[in-house]
Amino acid sequence: MTIKKLYCFVDESGQDTEGEIFIVSVVVTSEQRDKLLQLCERIEKGSGKGKVKWRKSSYKSRLEYISAVLADKRFKGKLRYEVFQNTKLYDTATIERIAHAVEWHKPSDQFTTLVYVDGLAKTKRHE
Repeated sequence: MTIKKLYCFVDESGQDTEGEIFIVSVVVTSEQRDKLLQLCERIEKGSGKGKVKWRKSSYKSRLEYISAVLADKRFKGKLRYEVFQNTKLYDTATIERIAHAVEWHKPSDQFTTLVYVDGLAKTKRHE
């Protein structure tokens, strides 16, 4: 029996709001991993965001990037996000969102999950 692989790409934003708002987004895919990564890179470039960190990119570029991702049908059923308010439990919120996204996409047979968290500190990687 072949074990299916799920790939989770996780990003979060909002720690700079001191807990007022914290957003975690997760893209879960299996076979389309490379295609979706290439698509994100094209959207980054087209939106003007480029490789610049989220908070350092312009508001216009961020809005164009988010709009393009949400409008692209290739993300349908693969993108999950949650908005947390009034919390500083960033790690807990991120882990919960990853677990919910994997649960939503899990295959009926055996699978393994590889999780990539954008900007995860080296000290947190073992956790």
